[in-house]
Amino acid sequence: MGIRHIALFRWTEDVTPEQVEQVEKILGGLPGAIPELKSYSFGADLGIGTGNHDFAVVADVEGESGFLAYQNHPDHQAALRVIRPMLADRAAVQFDI
Repeated sequence: MGIRHIALFRWTEDVTPEQVEQVEKILGGLPGAIPELKSYSFGADLGIGTGNHDFAVVADVEGESGFLAYQNHPDHQAALRVIRPMLADRAAVQFDI
């Protein structure tokens, strides 16, 4: 059985479009670096609804061991070091798929 991980980010007010582009570039490299990722998508909120987070990441992995491998992978940890200072808020959930 697979696991879907969804992370939602709300940026601080001073985050620039260039910083978001840097995040997208870094995240774009993760599927090629982390074999446990079966599906991976991310993107900025389209601004259609109110009260939404600014950005989302959706990762599908095989089981808990796949999630832990993704979570602890050095490239993912490097991405988090870039993302964390930009965050005003974060929400996440993992569920079976």
